[in-house]
Amino acid sequence: MQIESFSTSLELYNKLKLIGEKINKTESFYCELPDMITANPNRNESTTYIANEDDGLEGTSYSISHDHINNNNNDNEEDDDDISTPILLSTHNSPHFQSDDDESDEDAAKHYRADSLLTHGKQRQQDHQQQDQPPLQQQAYNSTPPTTSSSFTKISASPVLIANRDFLVSHEMVLDSEITHRTNGESSPPLSPPMHSHRLSTPATPIRSLSGISSTSDDANNDELLGIHSMTGYKFALGREILFWILTILTGGLLLLFFHWFTLYELNFRRRKTSLENANYILVYGIDMRFEICQVKEFKSELKLDKVITFRHSRFFYNHESDSFIRPRIKSKYNSSNLYQFIEHGLTNDKYQSLLHKFGYNVIEFPIKSIPRLLLEEVLHPFFIFQIYSVILWSFEEYYYYAGAILLIATVSSILSLKEIRSNLISLKEMSTYVCEIKVLREGQFTTVQSSDLVPGDIIDIPTNLTLPCDMSLLTGQVICNESMLTGESVPVTKHPILTRDQLTASQRPNYPVDITEARSSLFGGTMVVKIMPHHNGRTLAMVRETGFQTSKGKLILSILFPKKSHFRFIQESFKFIGVLCCIAMIGFAISVWRLKDLGVDTKTIVLRALDLITIVIPPALPIAMTVGTGFALIRLKKVKIFCISPPRLNMAGKLQVFCFDKTGTLTEEGLDFYGVVATNQHDSHCDFNQLYTSLDDMDNRLVMLSMASCHSLSHINNEIAGDPLEIKIFQATNSKLEEHDDHHTHIVWGNDRLIYQERFDFQSSLQRMSVIVSDTSDNRQYSFVKGSPEMIKKLSLSHTIPSDYDQQLFIYTERGYRVLACAYRTWDSQQNVANRELMRQTAEENLVFLGFIIMENKMKPESKPIIEVLHRANIKTIMVTGDNPLTAISVSKQCGIIKENTLLFIPELDNNKDSLDSFTWRNLSDPSTDQALSYYQLDPYTLTLDNSDEPNSSIPYSLVVTGPFFKRIHHHYLQTGSNKFMTMLKRGLVYARMSPDDKQTLIEELQRIGLYVGMCGDGANDCGALKSAHVGISLSETEASIAAPFTSTTTNITCCPTLIKEGRASLAVSFKLFQFMGMYSLIQFISVIFLYFIASVLGNWMYLYQDLWIIFPLVIFMGMTCPSDKLSIKRPSGRLISGAVVGSLLVHILVCLLFQTIVFFTVRKQPWYNEEVIDEDNIVTYVTTSMFIYANFQYLIMALSFSFGKPFLKPLYTNKLLFLAYSISLTTSLLLVFAPTSKIWEIGQLRLVPLRWRFTLIGIVVANLAANLLVEFSFVYYKLRSKKKKQFHYDQIFSKDAPKDERISKEENIVLLPISNLKQNHRNN
Repeated sequence: MQIESFSTSLELYNKLKLIGEKINKTESFYCELPDMITANPNRNESTTYIANEDDGLEGTSYSISHDHINNNNNDNEEDDDDISTPILLSTHNSPHFQSDDDESDEDAAKHYRADSLLTHGKQRQQDHQQQDQPPLQQQAYNSTPPTTSSSFTKISASPVLIANRDFLVSHEMVLDSEITHRTNGESSPPLSPPMHSHRLSTPATPIRSLSGISSTSDDANNDELLGIHSMTGYKFALGREILFWILTILTGGLLLLFFHWFTLYELNFRRRKTSLENANYILVYGIDMRFEICQVKEFKSELKLDKVITFRHSRFFYNHESDSFIRPRIKSKYNSSNLYQFIEHGLTNDKYQSLLHKFGYNVIEFPIKSIPRLLLEEVLHPFFIFQIYSVILWSFEEYYYYAGAILLIATVSSILSLKEIRSNLISLKEMSTYVCEIKVLREGQFTTVQSSDLVPGDIIDIPTNLTLPCDMSLLTGQVICNESMLTGESVPVTKHPILTRDQLTASQRPNYPVDITEARSSLFGGTMVVKIMPHHNGRTLAMVRETGFQTSKGKLILSILFPKKSHFRFIQESFKFIGVLCCIAMIGFAISVWRLKDLGVDTKTIVLRALDLITIVIPPALPIAMTVGTGFALIRLKKVKIFCISPPRLNMAGKLQVFCFDKTGTLTEEGLDFYGVVATNQHDSHCDFNQLYTSLDDMDNRLVMLSMASCHSLSHINNEIAGDPLEIKIFQATNSKLEEHDDHHTHIVWGNDRLIYQERFDFQSSLQRMSVIVSDTSDNRQYSFVKGSPEMIKKLSLSHTIPSDYDQQLFIYTERGYRVLACAYRTWDSQQNVANRELMRQTAEENLVFLGFIIMENKMKPESKPIIEVLHRANIKTIMVTGDNPLTAISVSKQCGIIKENTLLFIPELDNNKDSLDSFTWRNLSDPSTDQALSYYQLDPYTLTLDNSDEPNSSIPYSLVVTGPFFKRIHHHYLQTGSNKFMTMLKRGLVYARMSPDDKQTLIEELQRIGLYVGMCGDGANDCGALKSAHVGISLSETEASIAAPFTSTTTNITCCPTLIKEGRASLAVSFKLFQFMGMYSLIQFISVIFLYFIASVLGNWMYLYQDLWIIFPLVIFMGMTCPSDKLSIKRPSGRLISGAVVGSLLVHILVCLLFQTIVFFTVRKQPWYNEEVIDEDNIVTYVTTSMFIYANFQYLIMALSFSFGKPFLKPLYTNKLLFLAYSISLTTSLLLVFAPTSKIWEIGQLRLVPLRWRFTLIGIVVANLAANLLVEFSFVYYKLRSKKKKQFHYDQIFSKDAPKDERISKEENIVLLPISNLKQNHRNN
């Protein structure tokens, strides 16, 4: 929208400026980017800049994202350059806003008020995933404004800040989407922060490094564990405090118990809301919407008194300008000149003390509660309080034996639980506690200190075999680390320094901006240094970046201490189930009071017996029933080498509908075998391919051999070559040698040739390549060798070096399932002056000469195809998600059965002459010579449906092969427009190729947002994000457990997938059966007691003991041990406890049991021998009580038998030997009570002898009751099975239902920003 549409722009400008001067600095402003500070529209990276440069370390980080400047991802590059981009700037953390550009303009722009610049239109979110682009070009002084689309976008960002007051870093920006992305597309959490709270913005875009890969430094408010959603201040109120203690005394301490359960009520009752500045307590809501009440403490620093709170073991300092508590962080952007000074001098003692005050000691410590404290918390748990209440009540009723038994069970259970909790905390503390001696540079000298004394900014000397005590950035030298703790992958990872050897030894050291958070230079706490290669003065130096709980290891500990909430319906509805039981108890309470009072029973007895009904309806064994099935399932999984670190995920495994698989190492063998090389013949004007050489002895192409021998990241560890198995295979095929010399240079010896590494650029998924720069001693020349995906190498190579049949040759090998890598080279001029590594890498990887293809054979694991077939028969859809070539992925998918033979497939191809989503055309992969009928069809690129079929599109099965570049663009387009094309892609996509790790995670989250339960299986290396995001993530790793995924299988094939699904289904089915059984048990006993209350009788002490401890307790325990069915059924168990089938089944069973108990109650009273003689004081020994007790015993067994049929998820009852034995014993003893009791047993059991004929009558009624209940249960089972069979399996569709409304796609009024530069220009003209 143009500014000319407003007639009063000058007045608007002046008003906004005045308003902006008065508003709080925590609010948001609009301003335009300074002319000199521009965002590169071709980049997807992000950068954090720091305002305060005086101390060289401190300062609050601000981030700006340029990912959202364009609405169409560079689709509108033809737009006018004079259109300024409005940016919403958020100044939470600093009042400073400086630029070397026009200062007055910036001051004016800073004070624009956001809300006054809004007009009506259509608001769209911006996606933070864009198309991967070539490496960053040097644009430090590029004054061209970023291109934008015609409709402006609402952006949340931070002020433009300066990394150095004398040197403006301007070639890279970060834009953060204002609208918070919810995990997995879930709706708002049920908890809401209190009103009048200080809500902090939550950027959604991860910070990215200059190299284009995700940075390890995340924004403070984007941290799942430490991100803050809101803060509310409270202060001490004397009047409220006095009232609180008075009410506590009057209620006998019950108010304390109530407030112990409901902490927020206590906070609002005892404290008064106030501003954060005056608060004594802060109510902090994390972005996971869980709260913590933090006490404000004051620490005296050198110049002022700091107010500090500790939230989840991390310090937050009060900032007066922003009126909020902020977690201190060191900056991530430096000039290289600063780093040169750091490695020479380190921190001063004053600076060290200041940083120690802000960050604390480098320890991961958390308080372990004492045994009395844990015992008190266990005792004060609501259910334990309920058990104590029950024991006291039974004692008043003189049920001493029963009360003692329940108290003993509750006590033993609590002690065992307490012991387990404390042992787990102690083990966690032992795992987290690590202190070692380390050399640190301070005041220009190296001294040995304890690692607990490290602070961010310290320069340390890294030795070999060091377990890193914190997160660091490698400054000099090279380090090889074992990061299996993070990824589960034991392949060593080489870390490269930020400062190269040449830069350190140069007479005039170059000065350029540096991002210390690059992943290639990041060292993580808890990982092991297996080898160092020093560069600078014989030392390997690193800068401490994060300490304590801010480290990667600390985040792992926090994730264990504060696990994610489970939103599984079964858990939520189980509490509703208990609530329903409580309502039933209240109804029984009213009935019992009415009837007993009508019978003239004394008030004390009425109260005791009415209260006793509550203990009957909510049985003591209910907590065990909630977890016993999952516990036994985890034990069985451990026996088959499947380990779990998140038990709640197991029940989710029973609901899986889609399973995604990585390719290499998951469906195919981990190691690839070298197959051959297809080299090129270079001519003057053209190039063509040579023949395939399966033996390199027959090939005469020196440059190809040098490329294969040198272009890798291998190294020597313990006299063995270590690294990526693929690179090892290629290197071994050349018969070369890897040598490491005392000058720390690595040499490659191939025949008479010797290559010396000058620089290595590791493989990056986003770039799809790696490269090396080497010196060839035989001809004194330097080369840059590049290896990567054929598609990327083709783009980077000179056109005349690409054979005309390039794509045809690539198709031949990828279609057969081979892994194809392309290699290329260029000569390197060692004299050229390159400003930084980014520019060096870009130069080394452009204008290449294509050398040929390296063909690797990736064999299919024999288990893959049968397991995929098992999953398909169970109506579980399978998807391949890989970073490999799409044609290779298709071939492997067909081999393993993910794609059926003769399937109509389409793949997107990019038209290089266009730059939009519609630049992709869809090619039919059907071969006309073999599939002439299928080759006829074409795909409409606008709808992704068949466009030339006479039949309805839905009747013709077809599938899509989606590539990473297309996935990024269509996802970006979907978030902008809400186009249904993206949903069609998700529905039809079976193979996703050339997917980066971020793309994989996005795919998983989008499938979950639709409402699908999604599983992911990968090797844990490049799939960590997807494995963690999936409902069930399985990492195939030789380590028993890692943080890469909730589940880890040491059997490195996908046989673990159906096993896990079957155990999940069994766990879920058992949990449902136990809940139904426990519900029926409590209701049957409830009905029996209500009937007895009608004659002023009650069950005796031993009767309760026999029913609860002899019959029910063993059945509940052993029911959970039922193993899963051997066959994976097409049906999935219900995840809803409160559903028509479950509730309907319970209601009918209750009615049946009520009917037969009614028959027994009235029939026994009509017998000729019946009398109402009162034998004992409590009127227990009666004919009715005896009959109801005996009959109820059989009803429990009937219900246990009914709910033991778990087909198709559980094995039959007789296969569970312990359950079968317990059931047989209970049945036998119950029959003995009827037919073979001695007078002594009848007397102890408070039973009254009944005639033998009546006993046979009772057994006859039991048989009829058994038949009725079994008929009811099998009717419901048959109904569910039959209704499930009506659904058909569409292998070509991932889902068939309509996708739910996406809350990210706003359907409301649009908010359009005005171009402020035009507004300012109009103001100047006037």
